[in-house]
Amino acid sequence: MFTKIAPRYDLVNSVMTLGGDTRLRRDAVRMLRLDTGAKVLDVAAGTAAIASALAAEYRFPISYSAVDLNEQMLEVAEAKLARLRREHPRSAWDQMRGSAEDLAFESSTFDAVVMCFALDDMDDPAVALAETTRVLRAGGRFLLIELALPDNKLLLEVMKLRLLVIRRIAELFGSDPVAHMTREVESDRGAEYTVSRCESAGLTLDAQARYHGGLVRAYVFRK
Repeated sequence: MFTKIAPRYDLVNSVMTLGGDTRLRRDAVRMLRLDTGAKVLDVAAGTAAIASALAAEYRFPISYSAVDLNEQMLEVAEAKLARLRREHPRSAWDQMRGSAEDLAFESSTFDAVVMCFALDDMDDPAVALAETTRVLRAGGRFLLIELALPDNKLLLEVMKLRLLVIRRIAELFGSDPVAHMTREVESDRGAEYTVSRCESAGLTLDAQARYHGGLVRAYVFRK
């Protein structure tokens, strides 16, 4: 599915976040409060959209590493990273193929880990969270961004109808990835569930934010 959608993945995210995904990512990465030289790991990085947000928000040098299983996603990501290497040469912009459940890094390596719209797509989310905790240094932060249902009851009903319409149209035109994303939103089990599963991995909630009436939630946990 992700191979199929790779060339238009950024467009789908923009649609699903009502066109606010670029601003949303910048606001979210600001919550990490990074320092000069920070080492950041982007797990299940997809097209590395977070890298652009980091470059826009932090003007000092950082070290960014993207990890994703899908080669087509990484090809799209590499085009972004090549541009960032030219525009921000004091920072390091790298990517590699790998699994969130078996990160090829030593323990306590990173100052921050980011995971965006990906946790519930993994074979074993609990193992992925355990690996995230392992590679974070003590005091490091984990930014988790997830699609969710709105908290406002009126917006909730509107969104359920909107998702149903989007999914029917997507299925009609054979766009399985879009239909998948609508089902992912509808399966939201709430903020308390997200916090609980991260705490079980040894992380402590530091901050959280809601965007677009709760359609997207961002959490920052500390190790």
